[in-house]
Formats: sequence, C-alpha cells, structure tokens
Amino acid sequence: MANYEIIYSIVNISIAFILITLSVIMLKINRKKFVVAIVFSVIFTGLSLYYLCLVSFLYPHSVLKEEVAAPENIPLDIGNQKDTSEKPDFIVIITTDNNTFSLVPEDELEIKKGTRFKIEKVVYPSGSPENIKADIKGFAGNARQNDQQDIGFWVTYSDMLKHWAVKGKQDTFEVEIKDGKDIIGKVYIKFID
Repeated sequence: MANYEIIYSIVNISIAFILITLSVIMLKINRKKFVVAIVFSVIFTGLSLYYLCLVSFLYPHSVLKEEVAAPENIPLDIGNQKDTSEKPDFIVIITTDNNTFSLVPEDELEIKKGTRFKIEKVVYPSGSPENIKADIKGFAGNARQNDQQDIGFWVTYSDMLKHWAVKGKQDTFEVEIKDGKDIIGKVYIKFID
C-alpha cells in the first residue's frame, strides 16, 4: 500500500503541470496574464517538488516514524505517584536599600560590594514558615550562637568571611534554604565592583 503523503505530492505535481499547460494556452489570449500565470505555476511546481523530496527522502528517516520501545512494567496508577527527583519550588525575597528581588532555586543575584541586602522571607508552600531557614554561608546573623537563620539581618560584603566563597567563583556566596534540617535548595549572592 502506497504512502498517502507520496500520493498527495504526485497529485500536486500533476496539478502543477496542468497549470503550466493552461498558462501556455493563456499566451495566445493575453501576454500579461500569461506572465502572471506562468510565474504562479512555476512557484506551485517548485513547492510540489520540494514537498515530494521531503516526503520521499527525509520523512521516512524521521524520528517520528521510528518505533519507541516502552517499558513493560509501567504501573497503572501513574497519576498518584509523586516525582521525588523534582526540586521543590520556593522564592527568596531579598531587599537592598532601594530594590526588592525574587530568587528561585539556583538563581544568582549580583549586588555591588558597597550595597547592603537583607533576606526578607522565604516563600515555601510545602513547609511551615517557622521551620524555613536561610543560611548565608560565610555570614552569621546571630554571632553568639549561629542558628543558621539569616533571615532579617542586613548583610554587606565586608561582613562576609571570604574563605566561604564558592570554589572557582570569586566573591560568590551560597545561601542554603532549609526546611528544618533538610536543604531544599540554594541561591547565590555574587558581589561585584
């Protein structure tokens, strides 16, 4: 059984040759109409030949026609399972003296070295707000007892312990977002000149 796409492209090419024939007949009636008709006929013929080439040469080798092997042991209630590899969504709200920024997991915020910033809050729908912590590596909000809660403290570049910078990234510091003791994600603060 022939492919419907190839049959369709052969029909289009047949119509294109009929249009060219009609255009030649138009030559005897009116030259201006002949020029317009022959131009459109040639364009239609070219498009039909292009479609035939696509269908006969490229389409059979397309990934769309390849059979994909599906795993045999697929559970029937896929909709009820949770994807544990998906990172939870949270938003870190950071303010400077004159701006407010929202960061999502793995985002990086560039702040000038002379500017101070503060983590206002962390919005994490899956956890309770009192268990959410933001720990800026290289900074202790409560210097007497580092409880790893740096939300609400003003921070400047001079407050940072430089040896806590991310390896390979100068003046970039990691902010761990935690739900209790579990790390749920990280954002980064990069100080620039």
